[in-house]
Amino acid sequence: MQREDALIRTLAELVVDLAWFFESCDDSTLDSRDAVRQLEWIAYKLDALSAEDRLRLIALIRERAETEADPAFREFMEGFPEAAGLNEEDG
Repeated sequence: MQREDALIRTLAELVVDLAWFFESCDDSTLDSRDAVRQLEWIAYKLDALSAEDRLRLIALIRERAETEADPAFREFMEGFPEAAGLNEEDG
């Protein structure tokens, strides 16, 4: 694996992990309004990706979801591209 590929894969994993944290934490961990704000910020930043980069990110997320043992996290990853607006054509 090339160095850049490792960087991109790691950053993609971090984005999904953080989104999962914001999605799954309860109010005793983080105020739900703050969690929603952070999820919206992630979607906003991902919206700036080119169509090619969106497809690459979606592929990385799907690849990771295939090997995920936690069913709840796997389901989250499977729905993440649509929830984050990555599937929209106008990116």
